[in-house]
Amino acid sequence: MSNTFSKAADSVPNTQWLPVILLWVAGISAAMQFAKFSVSFGDLLVYYEMGPTLTGASLSAVGVAGLVFGVSAGMIASRVGYLKVLVGALMLGGVLSFIQATLPTFHVLLVTRVLEGFSQLGVVVAAPTLIAKLSAPHHKSLTMGIWGTFFGVAFAVCGWIGKQLLEEHGMTTLFLSHGVLITVIGVVLFLVLRQNSVLDIAAVVGNQGGFFSQMARIYRNPRALLPSVIFLFYTLTLVSVLTYVPSLSGDAEGNKWMLIVLPLISTSGTFIAGAIAQYVFRPQKVALLAYSGLAVSALVLSVSVNGSIWFSGLVCVMVLFLGMVPGSALAMIPTLARNPGEQAQSYGLMAQFGNIGGTLGPPTFATAMAAYGLSGLVGLILCICCFGVFFSLLAGRIKPAV
Repeated sequence: MSNTFSKAADSVPNTQWLPVILLWVAGISAAMQFAKFSVSFGDLLVYYEMGPTLTGASLSAVGVAGLVFGVSAGMIASRVGYLKVLVGALMLGGVLSFIQATLPTFHVLLVTRVLEGFSQLGVVVAAPTLIAKLSAPHHKSLTMGIWGTFFGVAFAVCGWIGKQLLEEHGMTTLFLSHGVLITVIGVVLFLVLRQNSVLDIAAVVGNQGGFFSQMARIYRNPRALLPSVIFLFYTLTLVSVLTYVPSLSGDAEGNKWMLIVLPLISTSGTFIAGAIAQYVFRPQKVALLAYSGLAVSALVLSVSVNGSIWFSGLVCVMVLFLGMVPGSALAMIPTLARNPGEQAQSYGLMAQFGNIGGTLGPPTFATAMAAYGLSGLVGLILCICCFGVFFSLLAGRIKPAV
């Protein structure tokens, strides 16, 4: 991998906020590929009559591409060009949403979901790399914190506006609306960024060597690997905590309230972590703080009374610390990476590890809780926090790239 282009060469004196916000919206539109099927899951069950297992597969199929091709996507983006990959991924997502709006046969729908995984992967690799290039050095951790909120914001918007569209106009309108959104943002980004000198392709292409040798080099590179490992332990935990913990409250009304509030608290934690990493601590210290806070709050939760306001408050604190992890991990990448190519490969590796965590986490937590209840949940979180603290300390020993 060529290190010809220094971080100074990749920096801009002033953050280009409009393109950064548009790229964030692109991330939201890509995350809606998950969220739109989440909010319409019941309607899909009724319409296709394929049962919860196969219908559930249509929900999770988007993650297959990231699971298998995460690292290679970063390598391809660094060679083809980030803007080309981003716009192409958004256009692909639009076409697939338009196909889904016709409510095709279930097998065609499943194929579109797998292909949407490539669309989503292209966006999550290219967009944060472009955000980092368009951000001034004194704003990079902050803009990464903003970027890290895209997934939670997508679910919040789909849960609000998407659910309303679904109830009033049906699945066709929901999928059609998403297709329009993701296509329009793709066109707008192309028009806004196509002549942006900061995104000159010459600044991101170098002699990167053979495909497999480069892939092996990425896995051996601690600057790419450690932020992704720190992110892995977050994805192992988040979905399970959001899914299983509210039911432990013993209060149906409280359970419903936490299902709405906890994702927003997690998203707030991500943004807060980006701000702290920008103005107070290095991102590695923020990750250390996040995992330490998560461990302490989980310990206190284990001795609290289920159903109490104290229990609900502790869960909120725990999710806030958990939400800080991705903000810190994302902020580490532009801090540690030595050039935009290395950044893109780090985001690809992070996408791959994120999908691994999202796949392994829920069944692991379900098994622990089935055997030991709340103690199983807390014990597993503490084990994960030990690994998170260890790798955060390890990442803290790496000097920032200059």
